[in-house]
Amino acid sequence: MVDILFLHFFIGHILADYYLQTATMAKEKEKAFRYLLSHCLIYLLTMMLVILPLFNWQLLLWALFIGFVHFIIDACKVLISKRFEFNDLQNVLLYLIDQFVHILTILFVVTFILFVQVDISYFSFLDEVLNHFDFDVKEILSWIVMLLLILQPSSITIRKVLDHFDPKTSDEGITNAGALIGVFERLLILFMLYANQYAAIGFVLTAKSIARYNKIAEDPKFAEYYLLGTLLSSLLVIASFTIIF
Repeated sequence: MVDILFLHFFIGHILADYYLQTATMAKEKEKAFRYLLSHCLIYLLTMMLVILPLFNWQLLLWALFIGFVHFIIDACKVLISKRFEFNDLQNVLLYLIDQFVHILTILFVVTFILFVQVDISYFSFLDEVLNHFDFDVKEILSWIVMLLLILQPSSITIRKVLDHFDPKTSDEGITNAGALIGVFERLLILFMLYANQYAAIGFVLTAKSIARYNKIAEDPKFAEYYLLGTLLSSLLVIASFTIIF
């Protein structure tokens, strides 16, 4: 059940840090304390909600601990950002380190819970339903994590990493179409990986390239930017799938 507890906490982290944190909140929390506090309160409430099916008072205390550590980490990041000036690469590294430390916190908590042998189980009615229908809870939660990861978190990560390389051409195409294409690309790759149809992934990437062939051929900077985006998008979904499944 420890791995299931980790998935519950991880789902809470993804929801609170990527889906429930607005763009305004993410930007303004570095300038105004109330935005940082609002985000951390939402994070704490989300962590408490995701453990409700496993609820006991000890887990609630650990959810509070994770929320408090999240506040400390984000506050330190804000202070560091104000104290020092970072270039694009350093900002990306700061973002990745921030996420790594958040995940490490959850891993530490779950590992400690394992050692102190906290009782982890679904409440009786839910447990009976899951057993009656023979649901594989771990696989269901793993799919939820994967689907959440390849949508908003992947899009935000790709945008942060590639922003420095964006050629900023005048022909931008349909607004947000590139991000949506990337989402569908990652979804297709995910389903191909799950079905063990690895060769079909090449067809997905080829079909995507055909749509931009003229621009790739005529604009070397765009071609490099496009290739970086495609490779990073593919890497994120393949790495996530390998780790989670």
